[in-house]
Amino acid sequence: MACDSFARRLLGSWRSGLLAVDAGSRLQIVSPEALRILGQSGPTERWLGRGVEELLAGEAELLGMLREALAGRDHPSRAELALSRSGLTIGFTLLAIADAGGAALLFKDLTPFERASEQERLNERLAALGQMAAGLAHEIRNPLASMEVLAGLLKRRLDDPEHLELLEDLIEEQHRIGSAVDACLAFVRPAPPERASIDLSSLVREAANRAARRAGFAGQLDLPEAQGPQVALDAVQITQAVVDLTLNAIQAMDEAGTPSPRIALVIEAAADAVVIGVADNGPGIPTELQERIFSPFFTTRAEGSGVGLALVQKTVASHGGSLQLESRPGHGAAFRLHLPLAVS
Repeated sequence: MACDSFARRLLGSWRSGLLAVDAGSRLQIVSPEALRILGQSGPTERWLGRGVEELLAGEAELLGMLREALAGRDHPSRAELALSRSGLTIGFTLLAIADAGGAALLFKDLTPFERASEQERLNERLAALGQMAAGLAHEIRNPLASMEVLAGLLKRRLDDPEHLELLEDLIEEQHRIGSAVDACLAFVRPAPPERASIDLSSLVREAANRAARRAGFAGQLDLPEAQGPQVALDAVQITQAVVDLTLNAIQAMDEAGTPSPRIALVIEAAADAVVIGVADNGPGIPTELQERIFSPFFTTRAEGSGVGLALVQKTVASHGGSLQLESRPGHGAAFRLHLPLAVS
């Protein structure tokens, strides 16, 4: 009895997932961490004696490898796999229990390590870009300031409406260059989040409405309930991220001439994280561009800066989270911001 109690406590405190099955594919050991990673619920005891197919529902690849191990075929000693149910990436080891005719699966959630690695790579890119952008901003802003002064003096001396119109176009282009420089600096500057308790639903509603007003959006805007979860996030950064994603959806639908344009914003709360979803019914994003759209300064729009989505990704990464895109050409696009409420 004492041994059984110790074993239960050991499984309960283990930070890795463990499940073991007998020769009939019935579960004999299941750790709490295994249930969490697999996106399942309930006490571990209720899973014991049940078929492993029920626990691994939807995880056909992982189930197939476990069955191969039970059949005595070769199995990976170490491998990685993306889970379908929870969306997590795991590192796992399969062990055949030859004497008992069973098998064991030991696995660990690699998401925190991936986030840390992604943040480290982002910081390295930002440091290099920051040095370059600071120098370029200095070299560009000085002549821009001089050009603005000269344009103002010239404007006072011109009477011809046609020439004045050309001068206004010139001034507008100067402002566009200045805005592009500001956007570049905003992206490369370090911006650790300043977390404070906020009503996330109110923030998302206000940010989406702000974007819709700015773009003159006349389509359908579905918003989350007025009262939502109180969470500790950087209100300024998250507001800007929602504004950028909403504007991105509006612009994509405008350019495609989407009939009955619609944007839906949702909030999904969990024990240790919150997810903000922004989905539209626009043209979608071509598969070959889905990785590139998050690259700084990449854009398919003639007047785009290519910084908006990169800034969103930077904001999510600075919160220790991840940004996911689901899109099929012709079937809209959906962005999901996964934001942990506690970052270790």
